[in-house]
Amino acid sequence: MQTLVVMALKVESQGLFENAGYHVYYCGLGMVKATHNMTKWLQQYKPARVLNLGTAGSHKFKPGTLVECTSFIQRQPNDFLKIPTQTLKTDPITSLPQVVCGTGDFIETGIPITPCDIFDMESYALAFTCQKMNTPFQSIKYVTDSSDANLVSDWQNNLGKAAETLLQQLRELNLESHRT
Repeated sequence: MQTLVVMALKVESQGLFENAGYHVYYCGLGMVKATHNMTKWLQQYKPARVLNLGTAGSHKFKPGTLVECTSFIQRQPNDFLKIPTQTLKTDPITSLPQVVCGTGDFIETGIPITPCDIFDMESYALAFTCQKMNTPFQSIKYVTDSSDANLVSDWQNNLGKAAETLLQQLRELNLESHRT
């Protein structure tokens, strides 16, 4: 298998990827599920690369913006512990804006303690696992919400457009991937 396409949730693909003949692996929300599933898939399929597609919130980019994550950091829920976290870097494969993706197992609605451009719940774990297992990793995210009081409804309302845009980006990349 050349490229393993990974998304967090099946709802993010809206069935469009499967209808277009792509096989998408869904890792689930959160870093533990993402790490577990990515490890299992890397061992089982031994892909040449992993491409993570999905949705994210942002205070910096407006909803509807497509970005490529080239730096990943683990977000902290508060500044009490001030635990240092390693920033992971990847090589870009598009001309999209390059961003720092902050990953945490919580929703970010205020000013983030850990500086980042967008917020998600799995990319750092996926990138970390791929790095440890020597597999190239890239991530492209569609900003669905402003990480504010309306984030759930904004996310839900933008899922269709996000899936269409991410599918179009995958087609433009023309990567050999696992197809159904």
